[in-house]
Amino acid sequence: MVCIHGVLFLSFLNMKQYILVNLLWFFTSIALGQSVKDLGLKVPLVNDCTPIKDQAMSGTCWSFASISFLESEYLKAKGKQIDLSEMFIARYSYIRKIEKHLQKKGKTFFTPGGQFHDVVWVLNNYGAIPETKYTGRVKGDFWHNHAVLDTTFAHYVNYLLTNKTYKLTKVEYHYIDSVLDKHLGKVPTQFEYEGKTYTPKNYLKDYVQLNTNDFVEITSYIHHPFYTKFILEDKYNWTRDAYYNVPIQDIFTITNNVIKNGYTLGWDGDVDDSTFLYEKGLAYLSTPINNYQKERQRTFIDTTTDIDHLMHIVAITKDRYGKDWFYVKN
Repeated sequence: MVCIHGVLFLSFLNMKQYILVNLLWFFTSIALGQSVKDLGLKVPLVNDCTPIKDQAMSGTCWSFASISFLESEYLKAKGKQIDLSEMFIARYSYIRKIEKHLQKKGKTFFTPGGQFHDVVWVLNNYGAIPETKYTGRVKGDFWHNHAVLDTTFAHYVNYLLTNKTYKLTKVEYHYIDSVLDKHLGKVPTQFEYEGKTYTPKNYLKDYVQLNTNDFVEITSYIHHPFYTKFILEDKYNWTRDAYYNVPIQDIFTITNNVIKNGYTLGWDGDVDDSTFLYEKGLAYLSTPINNYQKERQRTFIDTTTDIDHLMHIVAITKDRYGKDWFYVKN
C-alpha cells in the first residue's frame, strides 16, 4: 500500500513487458552487455497482480501503473481479479489539469503525465468503472493513440491563455467533453455489472471497496527534513501534493518488506538512464550504495534526472551473486 517516488533514475521504452530492476546494486564492474542469463536471474514467484496492459501511444503510465497496483490490492483482499478502466481515470484527470493550468495562468507543466495521487483524486471525486464498460478506445481501435487528443488540448489551453481565460465556462466545458467523447468515448452514467446496476461512484464504494486513505506516497531527499511531509518540487506534481520524506535506506527496507509480505507497490522513475537495458530486460545503478543519497540529490537538483514514469513492483529475486533484483510490471 505504498507508492514510492523516484527510487531510481532509470529509463523506459513504451512497450508492455516485465523488467528486472536492481535497487541495491553496488558492483560498478557490471558490463552493459550482461543479460538476465549472465546474472543467473530467474523469474520469481510474483505477488498478486493482474495481466500486463499496454498504454501504447498515450502518456498515461501513471494511470496504468496505479490501476495495476489497485487491482493487486483488490486481488489480495478479495481473492479474485478485477479489470479497471485506466482511461476513465485519465479523462477526468485531464479536465482537472486544464482547470489547474488556467488557474495558474499557464505556469503548471501541461502534459498528459501524472502521478499516483492524481488517480486517487479521480477515485474520490468520480469513482471507478470496469474496463469492459469504458475502454477509452473508439471506432474499434485496438491501441490507445492520444497524439491528436494531446495536441488538440495543448493548442486549446494556449488559445484560452492568450485570450486571458483563466476559468472555464459551460461553453468551454462542453467543448472539452466533446473532444474527450470523440477520442475516448462517452462515459456511461450507469451500467450493468454482474447482474447489478452501478454508477461509477457506487461501483467504487460497493463493489471495489478500496479505501484510498490506506495508501501513502513516500520519497527521499535531503533538502527537507526526514520523517515529515513536503510538497515535492517536481514538474509532474502539478497538483502540489505532499510526500512523506524518509532516508533512502528506509525506502529499500520498505520495498523489501512490502514484497516479502506478499504485497506490491508503485515506483516512479526516470526514462533516460543509460543503465536501463531495454533489450536485456534489466535496469540498475552503478553508484556505490553509500553514495545513493548524495547522488540522488545531485541529479534531482541539477535536473539530470526526471521522475516521469510510473511502474509497478510485484516480486523480488536474486542473481548468482546473492544480490536482490525487483521484478517490475512495466
